[in-house]
Amino acid sequence: MNLFISYFKKSPAFFISVAIIVLLEGIMYFAPILEYMDPTGVYYTSLKRDIAESENNFDYIMLGDSRSLSIKGRKSNLNSQENANSIAQDQYSLYNFSLPAAGTRYIQHFIDKYLAHNKKPRGIIYALDIEQFRPGQSAAFNVDPKIWSIFKHRLLNLFTFTENVSQYKGKEQYFILKEALPYTIPSVRHREGLDKLITGMRPKDIQNGDLPYLRSNQRLEKLTKETYGQVNLGTYLEIPSGITLDMIQEIVDGSIEAQNSETPNMENLVSFLEYASQKKIPVIILEVPHADGLPQSAFYTKVRLEYKKIAEQYSNVYFQAFPSNSYSLDYFAEGIHFNGKGEIRVNEEFEKFIWPNISKVIWKD
Repeated sequence: MNLFISYFKKSPAFFISVAIIVLLEGIMYFAPILEYMDPTGVYYTSLKRDIAESENNFDYIMLGDSRSLSIKGRKSNLNSQENANSIAQDQYSLYNFSLPAAGTRYIQHFIDKYLAHNKKPRGIIYALDIEQFRPGQSAAFNVDPKIWSIFKHRLLNLFTFTENVSQYKGKEQYFILKEALPYTIPSVRHREGLDKLITGMRPKDIQNGDLPYLRSNQRLEKLTKETYGQVNLGTYLEIPSGITLDMIQEIVDGSIEAQNSETPNMENLVSFLEYASQKKIPVIILEVPHADGLPQSAFYTKVRLEYKKIAEQYSNVYFQAFPSNSYSLDYFAEGIHFNGKGEIRVNEEFEKFIWPNISKVIWKD
């Protein structure tokens, strides 16, 4: 103790600096407004994490990426004894936990997180994009850092440090440890919002509450609450208005050319279905419509055949497609996400065809 006091007397500035840093980090750790100042993609992931960690007990949950994110969830309308005595599709709730750039590997761990706070759902709608099954998409992150750069913001903000590290083994686990450890420090986790606050804010902005990302994230939170997890990125994001149908066709053609000769890797889907089977949770594999041309390509056809083959192997797994697995190009904002017209159509077809079909295979009690 005497040695410490002696050293402190010799270097007070160092210890004062450390104390200030620790104090600031502590304040940031307990300041919920910091999440509102994160970039929108980061905030949205944190929002879905918080919902999964709250007790909501949704009847059905949907897991997918940016296109399935366009499908609206629904609240339960079980408000009376009359409804309670009938088997009606309106009596069940659905929450859309889809996340842009989510990948196939995180889903089992996300369900573990959800089940730690909620009852087992009546079913899971698995609606990941078919291109998530391209061979390179499931590469170990330490082997292909480019894949990590695509998925890291989702994984680092969806799971705690301990959860992230425990999901991997060997060299990949060490890689994740190095990536996730800095994220335990609030000033690192929220560095982009803090940087904008420190370098780009004017006193007038702070006085008006016009903080970086704040209004955008509050708007996103409100929309997500109203739609039970749905956000159509084709209309929500500021996609350039000058995109023509010819430009969209080029995007579709390029995608087909890039993946047509590939063999799909279904390993992560099978692993998840084994997990769901052990948990005795029904799974609906849902193919959300793509831009015309993609569903007819060799790769998409291979994945669809795998879907059907895999579904036949499990008594709790069902493959479900929309009335048409492709929409014409004028239903898309840029070849990937639905525009306003596409959003209306995909939700109308989900409500009219998909939801009732789910009732036929699962609502048997």
